[in-house]
Order: sequence, then C-alpha cells, then structure tokens
Amino acid sequence: MTTDLDRFVAAQDANWPAVAEELAAGRKATHWMWFVFPQIAGLGRSATAIRFALADIGEARAYLAHPVLGPRLRDATRAML
Repeated sequence: MTTDLDRFVAAQDANWPAVAEELAAGRKATHWMWFVFPQIAGLGRSATAIRFALADIGEARAYLAHPVLGPRLRDATRAML
C-alpha cells in the first residue's frame, strides 16, 4: 500500500491556525473537515471528499501514526469533546 499523506499535511498547514481557533471557539466557520477528520473512501461524493478520502484501513493507520497528522487529529478530537 502506498499513501500520499502529504495532501493532508499541505492542506492542514495552510489552514491549521483557523482550524485550531474554530475548534477552541466551538464554532466551525471555514472549510476544513475533509482533511482534519477524513473519512474512508466511498462515503463522500464531492471532489474534495474524494481527494481527502482514506483509501483503506492501512492509510487510516498511517494517518494516525504520522508525526504531524496523528497529533493534530488527537488534538482536534479532544477539542470537540
């Protein structure tokens, strides 16, 4: 399996300050859901959802284990609780 997790890192790097601010405020105002909380391929139908879909469980595990994406996902999830 090959993954292209750089697509997530690039999208998050460009938007992370806004994402963190919106999560802290408890109010989502911009478009970042696809690359912060990605879903498995086949669920979303938009071009963006397809681009940021995780191909399979292996890519999902790689996302969680990634040194940037994993901590951000955990931080974002904690902020939602």
